[in-house]
Order: sequence, then C-alpha cells, then structure tokens
Amino acid sequence: MRTKMYSLWKAFHSIQVRLICYLLIVMLPLIGVSLYAIKDSEALLIQQTSDKTYAALSASIDYIDVIMRSIENISILIASDKEMNSILSDTDTMGKKFGSTLIMNKVSRISAMNQFISDISIYQQETGTLVSSSKTGVRKVSFENESWYKRAYQLRGLSVLVNPDGTPDRFRNVDYIYNKDNVLLVRAMGLDRPGYNSNIVTVAVQRAVLLQSLQQLLSGSSSQVFLLSNENQLMASSGDRFTFKWISDKRRSFLALSPDGKQEVFVSKVSSPDSSWSIVLVQPKSSLYEASKQIQEYIFMIIIVSVLLALIISWILYRNITSPLKMLSRGMHQIRKGFYNVYLEKERNDEFGFLMDSFNQMAQQQGYLIRDIYEQQIQRSKTDLKFLQSQINPHFLYNTLDSIYWAARNYEADEISEMVLNLSKFFRLSLSKGKETFTMEETVEHLHYYIRIQQLRLLDKFKYEVRLAEPTKKLNIIKLVLQPIVENAIFHGLEKRRELGGELTIASEIEDNRLKILVQDNGIGMDEERLLYVKQRLGEITVHSSLATENPIPDLFGIRNVKARLLLHYGEQADLQFESRKFEGTVVRIFIPLEKTS
Repeated sequence: MRTKMYSLWKAFHSIQVRLICYLLIVMLPLIGVSLYAIKDSEALLIQQTSDKTYAALSASIDYIDVIMRSIENISILIASDKEMNSILSDTDTMGKKFGSTLIMNKVSRISAMNQFISDISIYQQETGTLVSSSKTGVRKVSFENESWYKRAYQLRGLSVLVNPDGTPDRFRNVDYIYNKDNVLLVRAMGLDRPGYNSNIVTVAVQRAVLLQSLQQLLSGSSSQVFLLSNENQLMASSGDRFTFKWISDKRRSFLALSPDGKQEVFVSKVSSPDSSWSIVLVQPKSSLYEASKQIQEYIFMIIIVSVLLALIISWILYRNITSPLKMLSRGMHQIRKGFYNVYLEKERNDEFGFLMDSFNQMAQQQGYLIRDIYEQQIQRSKTDLKFLQSQINPHFLYNTLDSIYWAARNYEADEISEMVLNLSKFFRLSLSKGKETFTMEETVEHLHYYIRIQQLRLLDKFKYEVRLAEPTKKLNIIKLVLQPIVENAIFHGLEKRRELGGELTIASEIEDNRLKILVQDNGIGMDEERLLYVKQRLGEITVHSSLATENPIPDLFGIRNVKARLLLHYGEQADLQFESRKFEGTVVRIFIPLEKTS
C-alpha cells in the first residue's frame, strides 16, 4: 500500500501528469455545465411534454364529452318520445308486427342521423321484445335478471353506462347488445310519464369511435392511451386492457414504473370537469428523450473530444516544452555529480535548441576550466610539498652537524660514534625510498634517533616520554610533521633551562573523530606577546597559501612549514595549536581528520 501511494505521489509530481490534471481541471466547468444542461434539458423536456400533452388530452376529453353528451341527448329524446312510449305501453300493439316495425323505423332514422351511434335498441319488458336499429326482426329476450337492467330501472330515468366484455351464452341471438367492441348507454323509457317504467332504451357506441380521437395522442407504437369513465372503468384503450395501480393518481403528470416493472413510463392524465371521464396517456420515458437524444449525443461527443484534445495538447506541450526542460534538468544533475562530458542531443532550432546548444558549450567549457584548475592546483600542491620537504632536510642537517661539532669538542669518540649512528638511522628513515607517510609507531621510532642525538649533545639534560593510545599506533601521518615541533621544543625550550630535569612528552589519542597529537615540554616557554605573534602568523596560513612564493620568516619557518603541510595534505579540518607560559613550558597540539589517516 505504501509503495502504491509513493508511486502515485511520484507520478503526480511528474510534469506531464500535472499538466494533464491542470487541463482537465480547466475543463471541469465545461463538463459540469454540459452535464447540467443535459439534466436541465431533460427536466425542461418533461415539462414541455407535460404541457403539450395536457393541452392535447384536454382537447380530446372535450371531444369525448361532445360524443357522450350527444348520446345522452339522443337517449333522453328517445326515452321521452310519446309515440314510442304509447306503443310500448300497449301490449297488443307491441305484439303485432306493425308496432315493432314502427319503433324500428323510428330508431333507425335517429341512428342514421348520428355518426357516433352504432346501434339503438328498445326493450319492452312485458313481452320480452327487443327491437334494434341495426338488425331486422324482433328478438325475444329477458333482461330482468341483468344487473345493469335493474340499475337502470331503479334510477328512474338516469342513464347507466354499461361496459360489456363479452356475450353470455344465453344472449347469443342478441350479441350486438353484448358486443365487447361497444359501450352502452342504458336509460329507462317513459321520461314523459310519471311513475316507474320497466321498458329501456340502449344506445351503443363503438369503442373505435371513442379511440379515433385518441389515436392522435400516440407518439409511437410503444405509447398507450386509456379512456376511463367517471367510475374509473376502462372504456377504451389502444393496447392491453389492464388496470394500472397508478391509474387513479390525481396528478396531471408523473413518472412511474410500468406494471411489469421493466421500464419507466411518463403518465399524463386529464379529467373532464363535466362528465368526470378521464384520458390517461402512457409513454415510455425513453421515447420522450428521442428529440433531445441527438443533442445529448453531440454534448457527450464534445466532452469526449475535449478530453482527447486536452490529452493531445498536454502531450504536445510536454514534448515541446517540458521534455526539453526535463532533458536540461538531467544534464544539470549530471554536471552536479561531476560528469562534465554530458552532451544533450540537439533536435530543434527554436529557443530550446539554442538553450541546449548553450548548455553543451557551457558544460564543455566548465569541464575544461575545472580540469585546468584542478591540474594547476595539484601541480601547485606538489610543488609546495616538494619545496617544504626540501627545506626541512637541509635545515635539520645544519642543526645536526652543529650538534656533532659541539659533541666532538666535549666528549670522547665513543659518544660521537653513537651520535653519528643515530644520525645515519634518522636519515635512512627520512629518505624511506620516496614513502610519504608513516604510522605513529614509525614516526615515534624516527623521532627517537633525533631525540637521542639531542640528549647526547645536551649531556642528558632532559628526558622524554612517549604515550601512544593503542587505536592510534597504526594510523598514518605524513612524515617529518613532528620533527620540527620536537626540534623547537628542544632548542627553544629545554636547552635554555638552567637547571636539569627537563621533560619532553609525545602523546596521541582520538578525540571528536580526529587524531590528536600532543608535544609538550617544560622549557622556558614564551611570554604572552610572543605567543600572540606566533598564533597570528600561523593564522595567516590557509589551504590556498603557498610558502614557496612567500618571504620566509626564519624564527617561525619550521612551525609554519608544519601548518602549511597539514592544510595541504589534510584540508581545513586539520589544525595546529600553540599554548605556552613563560618559564612553565609549551604545549603543541596537532589535529588530523581520522578518515584521512587510513
């Protein structure tokens, strides 16, 4: 998990990835506005569809009201016709063919005058006679047990709407009454007479006539329209005759699931304020968006093209801007590591090409310059070292010969022989076949021959002690770095003591990750003015100073020589420190970085 997070963090810090993210962020408002426009257009489309559909449904329900009002008026006209009521009330006349024919002719004329009516039937209850405008002859039937007949009789002249869904077997000879393609309006006869009347008039209207005005509402084969009565009965429909659970919803329009639950549909409903009949239009939601589907596709296409363009633009910018910068960054990183032979391939002739060409020239010149400076500094260091080394041996040789001279005057030949022997051993180790460094043990052994010569010269006026910490014995230091300091301790300190008992101490230890070498004597020391002068002159020596070109100061040449060699060989971390008090002695401390003593 941590590796993935680090990879994501590292990838985000890539210029190319950040450039893509920035371009996509800039595009977010465009994408957001586009998606909001799609969402808002859908809501607006539904609102517009709702308003448009409501207007169409209102016009259709008005047309249905006209049809049903016309049928109501016809049924009232027939039910109040005095002549037909007189014939129906006279059983003898109705039983004769003349009476049935008279009624048939009259209702046929009325039916022919109204295009909405498919059939008008008169039923005389006492004789069980049914006369129809669309059928010849007379049928004998009995409607007394039919619920709709009883209801029409009980309503005393008010109409009853009958919605037949099939013809019973007992009424096969009058199937035009129970035709499921018709809607019946039933009313009791005798509206012109007080009291009860068991005779009825039936006016049939084909469902297709009712649907004819509703077909224009259908926007496609998947849309359906339903005509409902004031009692919420399905009177006509363009599709399957099923009742939706939301069909009684009082809202003008709403979204709902179809009964099978497979799709979302848009339901529009309008009710007549006069008859309370309703028209319900059901349209699949997907069909509403057909008009805006193409616009939505254009918007989505614009979004996709915009994202692709952002990726392409970011890639072009990366290739043309960030890629050369990244190449320059890698080149600078190589130079920082010290690889001055780096070369950037120049593939362009614009500003970046000029920049890379300038970088190549700069890297080449920098390499030449650093190489020249480095070689010059090395050559200068070698020259200084050789010069300093060449100054030590003669200076020491003069002092040694002088010692031998005084020893020869004061002592017998045996002591002179020992002195010469120690001198030869000292020179033998000093030459060391070109070897530049010695271990601390070898350095102390080398100093032993020199110190012994001085002891012989001064008649054992002083003693010396060596204390080397065990970890320091095998550490390497440059040769002849301690000899000038020991020489100063003897000649300027111990030799000038008037009394015997001089002591010289050489010690070493590791302190603060540095090799610390101590040379201490109990000679006459220095006063504060002399000590301040010595420290001031030593402070003037730096890594870049050269004693070879400076005017040497005779009384400080040896210690300045040591300080210069330490800085040249070990760098600025090396140091040479003096402490001294008048008539108490002098302490010299040398510090060398531990990592450079291996």
